[in-house]
Amino acid sequence: MEFQYRFNYKDLSDKQIVDKILEVPHDEEAAVYLLHDRYAPLLHSLYRRLTKEDTWFDDCVNELFILLKGKDCNWYIIANFGWRCTFGYWLKEVAWNKFCEVLPKLTGNDGRNVSIDNCIPERPTMRIPVGDEESHERRMNKVMLMEAIGLLENEEQRFVILKRLEGYSSKEIAMLLQMKWERCGIRKYNKKNEPVVPSVGYVNVHMQRAKEELRRIMSN
Repeated sequence: MEFQYRFNYKDLSDKQIVDKILEVPHDEEAAVYLLHDRYAPLLHSLYRRLTKEDTWFDDCVNELFILLKGKDCNWYIIANFGWRCTFGYWLKEVAWNKFCEVLPKLTGNDGRNVSIDNCIPERPTMRIPVGDEESHERRMNKVMLMEAIGLLENEEQRFVILKRLEGYSSKEIAMLLQMKWERCGIRKYNKKNEPVVPSVGYVNVHMQRAKEELRRIMSN
């Protein structure tokens, strides 16, 4: 059985999903669905207008998620959306401006940032040089990242992040996680008491939460 979000967002309108995001406690999973599922084709189309290299797409979407969430985690940007146009049109404008701001920083630093968002298996995510080419700063970034991952309390968050660093895509991570569950006899159920099977959506939710927790750990 394919993994289901806590709610069947597919049957909800954009307005209904946004209402769930703005309700307290905020439904971050609904925001993940909007960006990674419903509007993923639109966001990817915008991204490809700026570059044909897909390496940084997930980084750009992640930065868009952080922008929408806001520093105070109150989703104030979405809250101020007045519905004078469609949500898709509004998101297109916000995403385009954010991508234009973020992409030059990502592509113009020669890989100096440690990234955990690459979904292309043949391109190592961290892109850290070997031998004498690796600077002290890069080595320290790598060490700090691995130490932060070790501090993640959620085991599945550690799993998906480490597999992403190894270059696996979300789809591949879902398959690996499913095999792990079967090997360890792990069974999980959603609120409707339906069996949960790891999927891309399941991995993306845990990935987003893990990245936010890593940012918090590494900023302390």
